[in-house]
Amino acid sequence: MMGLLTALVMAGATIVGLVVLGVIFLLGIRLLRPGTARPRGGDAEEAQLLQEIHRSLTRLEERVETLETLVLDARPGRRGTPSMEDER
Repeated sequence: MMGLLTALVMAGATIVGLVVLGVIFLLGIRLLRPGTARPRGGDAEEAQLLQEIHRSLTRLEERVETLETLVLDARPGRRGTPSMEDER
């Protein structure tokens, strides 16, 4: 009876060990295998998109500066610059 129990424990340990080694092997293959191939030209498209975003942000910055100038010039009682009433 003790021999049968020992044999079953050894077989179970062997099966568990093989499962653990199999999982480690599959994870290793998954990590070392290169990912799916990206289509060619993706980098060029990304660069073009980034350039367009940069141009848009530059135009936006110019607009904000223009608006700031208009708002600051329209404020009454500005310091350091002559107003329309001072010029008359």
